[in-house]
Amino acid sequence: MSDACCPSPVPAVPPSGAYRRVLWAALAINGLMVVVEMISGAGAGSSALQADALDFRADTANYGIGLLVLGAALQARARAAMVKGLSMGAFGLVVHAQ
Repeated sequence: MSDACCPSPVPAVPPSGAYRRVLWAALAINGLMVVVEMISGAGAGSSALQADALDFRADTANYGIGLLVLGAALQARARAAMVKGLSMGAFGLVVHAQ
């Protein structure tokens, strides 16, 4: 009777190879943009470009974390999502404090 009231846990399903390749491409593009904008920002003396490079860096870190837990158990993915959310919240607090 108790089996009817609660759904069974969702198993970790390995994602398709195409999905993994897209995440790797996004990670590489974001990583490249970090380098391009840091160099351009330093050369031009633009703090806006350097700030945008930091945003790309955060995105790159998020894609990296996503790749690490891709296909992992639900608990690992939930912890990764919590870490990512807390880090983005911390960035927001730092920006707000400025």
